[in-house]
Amino acid sequence: MSTTYQESTYARYSEAVDELKRVKLIQTRWIATGLLVLMTALYAASVAYGHTSAAWPFIGAFAEAAMVGALADWFAVSALFRHPLGIPLPHTAIIPKNKDRIADNLGDFIQGEFFSTDRIQHALGEINPVERMATWLAHAENADKAASVIGRLLVFVLDAVDHDALRTFLKKVVNDRFISLDLSTLAGNILQGLTRDNRHQALLDQILHGANEYLNKEEVKEKIAGFLKDMIPALFDSLKDSIANIAIDKLLKALAEKLDEVNNCPDHPLREWFGLSVQRYVNDLKRDPELRHKIRFYQEQIARNDELAAYVDGIWQDMHDWLKRDLSGSSSLTLAKVSSMSVSLGASLLQSKETLSAINEQIMRAIPGILDDLRPRIGGFISSKMKDWKDHEIVGKLELNIGRDLQFIRLNGTLVGGLIGLLIHTITVILP
Repeated sequence: MSTTYQESTYARYSEAVDELKRVKLIQTRWIATGLLVLMTALYAASVAYGHTSAAWPFIGAFAEAAMVGALADWFAVSALFRHPLGIPLPHTAIIPKNKDRIADNLGDFIQGEFFSTDRIQHALGEINPVERMATWLAHAENADKAASVIGRLLVFVLDAVDHDALRTFLKKVVNDRFISLDLSTLAGNILQGLTRDNRHQALLDQILHGANEYLNKEEVKEKIAGFLKDMIPALFDSLKDSIANIAIDKLLKALAEKLDEVNNCPDHPLREWFGLSVQRYVNDLKRDPELRHKIRFYQEQIARNDELAAYVDGIWQDMHDWLKRDLSGSSSLTLAKVSSMSVSLGASLLQSKETLSAINEQIMRAIPGILDDLRPRIGGFISSKMKDWKDHEIVGKLELNIGRDLQFIRLNGTLVGGLIGLLIHTITVILP
């Protein structure tokens, strides 16, 4: 389902909801006004026929007080949104006049009450978000939903970067960034980090072990023996095989012994030479002008090489086209992999309570800083949005959403006022 279609559907739904609210508001407003008209007619009847029955004075007292209550509450409700009867009386049209102050107060209220650090931390502590997320992801159908969302996001990104102007801009940004990069110092720092605490010696161990295994493979021996046979003069044709095999066995045996010797001896001179060479190269990367100039030269050549740029662009385009086709297919390999990884991640997290606790702890530690940065932005966004509304817009939105409830205040005011008026009249009659 496209984003445009979803937005259109939501807009139609929102319009239908607003129309229903508007109809209910009008109905309730007419009921409240109709009740006021009824009380007015009842009061007029009590005045006209009061002498005909002892009940009319009581009815008149009820109707009179009901009219007062109805008119007072109508005035109060109307004064919130506009000047009653168009008369600019003091303290009327309260909301339009104080829109900016209300906007600031609402923004402060929401950011203080709904996004306070203690409230958010308490809520997250109760729901245990990481465990809940892991439990949710551990179910395949939920992982498929997550993968679907990621897939739609990837398609959006792929469509965005497929635009010619954006691709040109991104390539320029990456190219400029690559040229401005101090590659020599960066490589030196990385290499220095790799050699800290003699980590490069562990790398040398792996190299020696791998070289020993490689040289002792039968197919490698055969290739070297074949090379030696080609080098032996034709005069010794009959002895070629045996000489080559003996030579290669001797050579590989001696080489293997040397590799084992270096591998088993932490203080071997070769290790010391290797360490000094690495350290010297690190220093040269950082300080040798000639080496740095050479690396800088090749760096600029790579950045400005049109053929290399076209080659990289071609690889990217192939990956882009394949990924988009895959994501658009009914059985996407990418989405299947994402779903599988999500299930695996959820199951792994659920099996490690220590990991869940550690992640939750990190989230709790990060919340204050995030909220301190986010809270004023939320309050400012709400405040600025309300300030951007015109007076009639904010009145319309508030009336549409709370106006019906305010009309019930008019109804209650009419009935409660009438009952109080009736009570007062009754007490007046009863008391001597």
